[in-house]
Amino acid sequence: MDWLLILFQLSVLFSVMSVVAALYWWLVRPANPVNARLKEINPTVIQTPESPQVTRVLVERVAKPISRLTPAPSPRNVRRLRKRLIMAGFFNENTVSVYRALQLAAAVIFPGLTAFVLLVAGRGLEFSGVALVLIAVAFGLFIPSFMLSRRITRQQQKITHALPDALDLMVVCVEAGLGLNAALYRVGQEMELVEPALSTQLGVTNREIRAGKPREEALRNLGDRTGVDDLKSLVAMLIQTDRFGTSIADSLRVFADSLRTRRRQRAEEMVAKTTIKLIFPLLLFIFPALLIVLLVPALIKMSAIFVQGGP
Repeated sequence: MDWLLILFQLSVLFSVMSVVAALYWWLVRPANPVNARLKEINPTVIQTPESPQVTRVLVERVAKPISRLTPAPSPRNVRRLRKRLIMAGFFNENTVSVYRALQLAAAVIFPGLTAFVLLVAGRGLEFSGVALVLIAVAFGLFIPSFMLSRRITRQQQKITHALPDALDLMVVCVEAGLGLNAALYRVGQEMELVEPALSTQLGVTNREIRAGKPREEALRNLGDRTGVDDLKSLVAMLIQTDRFGTSIADSLRVFADSLRTRRRQRAEEMVAKTTIKLIFPLLLFIFPALLIVLLVPALIKMSAIFVQGGP
């Protein structure tokens, strides 16, 4: 009977590991070299957009019914969540329902798997088991927000890294005779090959201006959507330049130089922080290993001498 229980536990463990390995391979599987090269040339070539009908059916029949099971958030929380989703690059109106559905599914799946593993292991739902299930519930509620924050950080880093090149291109466009609106549109098109995140944000700004919004409001929305401090400073500079009637090309050139100086200072700051950050892995991993390698042979010899010289 014990062998059957052990065999069953091993089979369950193998099944779970197989599912995790399959998901990992599906998420990070190596890309086709041809597709990778095409993506470097033009990211829109190999895009296979999902059918709008399929997306609508999934949202209407799966995401929205699941999201209704959760307590209705306040309008303020909905606005805050929608702003975070927009900062992460999700502009669809149904993203709030999809996010809430994913959060509820994670809060149910993780504790369910934990309880199933505990029951299979024969431990039962004792005090420690209930504590693990509650931890799994908290983890399931936390992991969607954590993943969303990570995506927001990555999007902001991409925009920050691509902004100096975009400014240089904008200076060239303005000096060639284009207006600010046309320069934003042209930079958005050219940056699509370099950084799609910045290109998407500039495209939204151009569409807002074409829809009739004042340029000042559209530029402020650009800074609010991204949450990037450098982009907010650029927006403030463009608004002041437009108000005072000064040269946009000169202002952009000065701002680009200051932005590159700030980027170099950030790089120097990160380099200076490296020595402090290395202290913790040195103390936790490298120094104990060195002490073991250096002192254990001497301790072994000393113990052998004491044993031989003792009574």
